[in-house]
Amino acid sequence: MFTRYILPILALVGVCFGIFMVFYGRQKPPTPPIEFPPAVSPYKHAVSGAGIIEAASENISIGTSFNDIVTDVYVKAGDVVEEGTPLFKIDTRTFDADLEEAIKARDSAKVNFADQQQQFELYYSLKDKDAVSQNEYNQVFFAYEKAKQELGKREAAIDVAKSFIERATVRAPIKGEVLQLNIRLGQNVELNPFSKQPLIIFGNVDQFHIRVDIDEADIWRVQKCAKATAFVRGNSSIAIPLNFVRIEPYVVPKTSLTGDNSERVDTRVLQVLFSFERDSYPVYVGQILDVYMQALPADKRYDEDAFVS
Repeated sequence: MFTRYILPILALVGVCFGIFMVFYGRQKPPTPPIEFPPAVSPYKHAVSGAGIIEAASENISIGTSFNDIVTDVYVKAGDVVEEGTPLFKIDTRTFDADLEEAIKARDSAKVNFADQQQQFELYYSLKDKDAVSQNEYNQVFFAYEKAKQELGKREAAIDVAKSFIERATVRAPIKGEVLQLNIRLGQNVELNPFSKQPLIIFGNVDQFHIRVDIDEADIWRVQKCAKATAFVRGNSSIAIPLNFVRIEPYVVPKTSLTGDNSERVDTRVLQVLFSFERDSYPVYVGQILDVYMQALPADKRYDEDAFVS
């Protein structure tokens, strides 16, 4: 008799289990709390923009004057160096040979100059100027002048060769930090004006600057010396008060595009620079922050008299 009822019971249990799973699956899992909600403007009226952190000296792209092999690299990323400190050096064997050749040519020019000078002094010291013809005197004089100029030319060639050897060692233009190093021992560096990757990115980071792009539609709302606050992406609890530095008056095309479908590639922006102390916050050069800048109300209107000086 038990066998007679076992299949219906199992079917009923299966139906109940299926109904339970359907209702259980339709339940939405609890929404986890947002750890750091998006940043909100601390000002009643504000304009916003993305700000890129840079060195106070602006990021300096270090290059080289010559195409050759790197023989020495004296620094690494993160090193803080004084002005004039060697950063890297390229092969100078060609320049060394040029210098040696220039020295030999200078020595030969010295001998020739001494010979021509002696002859000219001999002619010049004659008491009786009629002892030689004017033409012969002029020939000696011009030979002396030519030898003097040749010696000066050879001396200049030595200075040029020495300057090439000196410039082969690239040095820090100011006191600052090596922010990025894209050069390695044995690498062939090229003097390429179209290369987008600098050999070294360098700058003075005793203080950070942040360059904020303000959309051209909001430019009219921007005020000089306005207050501003930056928020770290990923942690909006880190709010950085900023100090106004300057407005760069030339409006430029926007270069840091978001990739959104609605992004307009013809957008132009006004760049505003602010500063803040480096050691106070966990941020780095090249990092993008969300910046809010105190501004005029969005509904402010101007009349004709406002533009009459």
